[in-house]
Amino acid sequence: MINERLTLVRPGDDQRTMLVEANRDLKIAIVDDQEDLSEVYSSSIEKLGYPPPSIFYDGTSMIKALTRDRQYFDVIIMNYQIPEMSGIEAAKIIQRYRSETKIIIATANDFVRHEAVKAEFSFLLKPFSVEKLADCLELRN
Repeated sequence: MINERLTLVRPGDDQRTMLVEANRDLKIAIVDDQEDLSEVYSSSIEKLGYPPPSIFYDGTSMIKALTRDRQYFDVIIMNYQIPEMSGIEAAKIIQRYRSETKIIIATANDFVRHEAVKAEFSFLLKPFSVEKLADCLELRN
């Protein structure tokens, strides 16, 4: 899937990004145990033109959704510090079942960057801007 986007920059527009029709159906999941952050991410994703993401509060529920419930996501934004296992551990399990899914590790701990990149995951350092999130959601990164 080719991911092109048009950026409209107008005074007071907060530089919202409008996606071309090909990406409006991108399925995104958020895995973060902090409900307030999950809602902020969800709102930002919707403002970028994507459909509302699915939200999970731990890695186990995300893995069950993929394996038992056979759900599919194009992109998963995974917090590093989540209950039951680390985000990297959960992401590696997910990668075995859904190698085509883009996984973004999001954390305030910069020391995780090396481990995420080594495992071929994208990385977002918290706090991040909507623009950084938009760039990271690109499927071809």
